[in-house]
Amino acid sequence: SIFPSIWEEEGCNMVSMSCKDHDGFTANSQFITHLMGRILGVQGLKATPIDTKGFQNVLKLIETTNADSFELFYGLFKFNRNSMAIIEKLKEAMDDVVSKLLEKADESADEGEPKKTQISWKPLAS
Repeated sequence: SIFPSIWEEEGCNMVSMSCKDHDGFTANSQFITHLMGRILGVQGLKATPIDTKGFQNVLKLIETTNADSFELFYGLFKFNRNSMAIIEKLKEAMDDVVSKLLEKADESADEGEPKKTQISWKPLAS
């Protein structure tokens, strides 16, 4: 087919794969990237005088993903059967990480200090 060669001439690396594999890879790379960029963008994060390289990368992620149209992001969601699974895994991961932080905080809490797990976090409903 001539179609792949057109893209290769433009410097793209064409990889042959099934639609199922393509959707899985896309959900695990493009969709999660755009999802995280959009979520972090809602946080209103801004550069500070003491930014680390990691935080600068976060700001770049926000900038690049939010520069794309919401329609592109929505298309990544709507037309990929794996996108909801990515969202569910992200919710579970958030609950897991926050729960571990709160458990650790409670273990090291001073006598009489309120337990953070009792006042701060309710896992997201599935």
